[in-house]
Amino acid sequence: MRSIALPALFLGAALFSACTDAPAPAASAPAQEVAILLEPGPAAEAAMAIEASMSEHRIPGMSVAVIRDGEIVWSEAFGVANLETGARVTRDTRFRLASLSKLFAADIAAMLAEEGALDLDEDIRAYVPAFPDKGAPITLRQLLGHLAGIRSYLPKDTDPAQPGGAIDTRPYPDAAAILAIFADDPLLAPPGEAYAYSTFGYSLAELVLEAAAGRRFEELLHEKILAPAGIEDVAVDDMFAIVPNRTEFYSSREEYPELSADRYGPVVNASPLNSAYKIAGGGLVGDAEAVAAYGALHLAPGFFSDAVFTEIFTRQHTNAGEELGVGLGWRNEKDDKGRTLFHHSGSQQGSRAHLSVYPEEGLSIAILSNMNNPRDVHGLAGAIAEPFLNNAKN
Repeated sequence: MRSIALPALFLGAALFSACTDAPAPAASAPAQEVAILLEPGPAAEAAMAIEASMSEHRIPGMSVAVIRDGEIVWSEAFGVANLETGARVTRDTRFRLASLSKLFAADIAAMLAEEGALDLDEDIRAYVPAFPDKGAPITLRQLLGHLAGIRSYLPKDTDPAQPGGAIDTRPYPDAAAILAIFADDPLLAPPGEAYAYSTFGYSLAELVLEAAAGRRFEELLHEKILAPAGIEDVAVDDMFAIVPNRTEFYSSREEYPELSADRYGPVVNASPLNSAYKIAGGGLVGDAEAVAAYGALHLAPGFFSDAVFTEIFTRQHTNAGEELGVGLGWRNEKDDKGRTLFHHSGSQQGSRAHLSVYPEEGLSIAILSNMNNPRDVHGLAGAIAEPFLNNAKN
């Protein structure tokens, strides 16, 4: 596992700093990087949607990439990566992927299952015996489809007075430290009974993957997906590591009512995040082109075998037979015009992320932000996708 210890400065009260009212780059900042514009008409329309969203929500920086049939047809960076220095976002800027990280974990699980390294339908206690007996078996398939009954975040998780401190600012030297967050809490429902979204379910899934494969999640990520696909710009969001091209992270001051409007502008630094307890659930960073390239692996079987592809996107059911729009991690649905859409969104401190894959149209679209806005990133993704989807008909 990983060993990360937090310095005392993160445990004090001074977690935020003010910024100017307008998230604008310094006067000496270089000109915005040239975009890739192979489809300029759709790109111009989509860029207007991005700029309107940034203005409405005071988002400092965003990046977008669109791949059609394996080729980048639009990639553009917007705004600033660091409000204090004025450094601009570039196409190489790495943003937090938040819950898009779950998709990588689900893919790895399906690949390991095909290899016979694990069984998606085995009791996860066969791999992680330290997880307490809940009275009924929990499977990895259920964890990846949010059907295991594992809880989501509670107010106690962010309480610095609880044993160990807030979960985003405590060390995680081993698996036991991760399990201590949620393992002893009751299930929300018996396994398989109800859909309940849970990042902690993916924390547990990560431990299962590591135990089954005998390797750390980061190693599995590189070995199974990044290296074979030639994707270089996805990495672990280690808060202490020097990660090249990583943006700074921001939040709306309104999220912190204790911060006075007289002292702080509308945008503040995001609170610290040690995501070591949820690398598979929300602990990666990457640039938009890398994320779109990852999405494009899911346009059709090829990189993934037919069996793995089918496993990933087959919708799961509750015990009562209710079909969900979720396979392994990925949401598999129809958009408002009946087109097949594989997608997922993510949100955490200093991040809003979205990945849309339209397999029948050959499109993969990644949207990344260094603030946890816009809230309706799925709607923004649709506004960006539409001109490119329409362009395919011309």
